[in-house]
Amino acid sequence: MSAKDYFKNDEYWSKHINKNLEEDLWIDEYRNYFNSKGKCLDLGCGIGQFSKQFIKYGYEVVSADISEIALNKVKEFNKNIIKLDIRDRLPFKNSEFDLVFANLSIHYFSDKDTKKLLLEIKRILKDNGLFVGSVNAIQGLQIIEKEVQEIEYHFYEYKDKLMRLFDVNDIKNYLADFDIIKIDERETIRFEHKKNYIIFIAKK
Repeated sequence: MSAKDYFKNDEYWSKHINKNLEEDLWIDEYRNYFNSKGKCLDLGCGIGQFSKQFIKYGYEVVSADISEIALNKVKEFNKNIIKLDIRDRLPFKNSEFDLVFANLSIHYFSDKDTKKLLLEIKRILKDNGLFVGSVNAIQGLQIIEKEVQEIEYHFYEYKDKLMRLFDVNDIKNYLADFDIIKIDERETIRFEHKKNYIIFIAKK
């Protein structure tokens, strides 16, 4: 299997769907940044723990993911789902969303594809709409550096998948066309392993 097919073949949720996913609903700490109304896209929603939270906040949420396994779980509480590969053009109208949210879902791509995705996110956001999310932090390289091959700057092949690791400057560079409101470096536990990540809040 090619590393590029890892998510398309639903390998991730095939392995993790029955594992206990520790809830790190970090968005609750940044609640005052959200206006709790309008339309939200949860891009790469996984099993939807953040979709569920944004619904509680008051948003109309579209939950999007490449995984049918994950989306079947999301359907239990949100019928507004769509299967998509975020490497492709996003199937939404210009200025459709008040908020685009991407938790640990946009750090798998080359520099070219990452920039293309960010242009798409900007396109589908309303003026003054928020782009909020998190990405894997470069500190994670310390654990896996003997097992990875660097393809381009901060972009690696690790076992059966591709991954990008970010530092704060990377966030600032990729979000240069947005008004950056907040960047925080954080740490959590995900599937019983420590994970360093960076959260961002930006405005179109």
